[in-house]
Amino acid sequence: MRHSLPALDATFQITLTGFSFLVLSALLGYICSPHLDTAPPRWVHLAHGLLLFLYQTFDAVDGKQARRTSSSSPLGELFDHGCDALACAFEALALGSTLMCGGWTLCFWVVAAVPFYLATWEHFFTNTLILPTINGPTEGLMLIYVSHLFTFFTGAEWWAQDFRKSLPFFGWIPLPFLSEIEIPLYVLVLILMIVCAVIPTVRSNVSNVQEVVEARKGSMALALAMILPFIVLLAGVAIWYAN
Repeated sequence: MRHSLPALDATFQITLTGFSFLVLSALLGYICSPHLDTAPPRWVHLAHGLLLFLYQTFDAVDGKQARRTSSSSPLGELFDHGCDALACAFEALALGSTLMCGGWTLCFWVVAAVPFYLATWEHFFTNTLILPTINGPTEGLMLIYVSHLFTFFTGAEWWAQDFRKSLPFFGWIPLPFLSEIEIPLYVLVLILMIVCAVIPTVRSNVSNVQEVVEARKGSMALALAMILPFIVLLAGVAIWYAN
């Protein structure tokens, strides 16, 4: 795709255009389901999937365009990461619309924001953005826009109803301690994301930073202290939400 873009196209315009797709996606979700707890028209899910795919494509192209035009700069990188940080919130709103999860949308924002913040923290020490073979910006976003497109056929109610109705296979498994509790499928999705994605990613971030800090004879406590502002932010959001 980058070869089809004019060489004069400014990289920040590509970044901003990609980011605007997610803003539009979040607005669609909010307009059609203001509290994110009612099912929007099915075409909205199709739009969510296509807009997220476009965002991912433009986000991958902007860096290549910068190198192609020799316009890479710290300011451009800051702008790109700033848009990506905001993208976590806007895509969480779009996903909340698709999953019909209401207030649980905040939890999905946390699941997106924690790995992003710690990846940036890791980058500060290693000077390298270390991504595993399977990672959030590629496979993670792909799973999300596939979920949007899947919901176009099933409807958002599929995620909001009890997981045993959406996945009848689990109804055959004896779970006496859960038999009287109705658990929406999106809660299981959230738990799966935390266990399979967030926790391994955070462990990898901390391990990579610790390796660099120890090699430099530095203090890991001081390195961890840099995460404190983000922890305070999450605590403040949690208190606000609880009230």
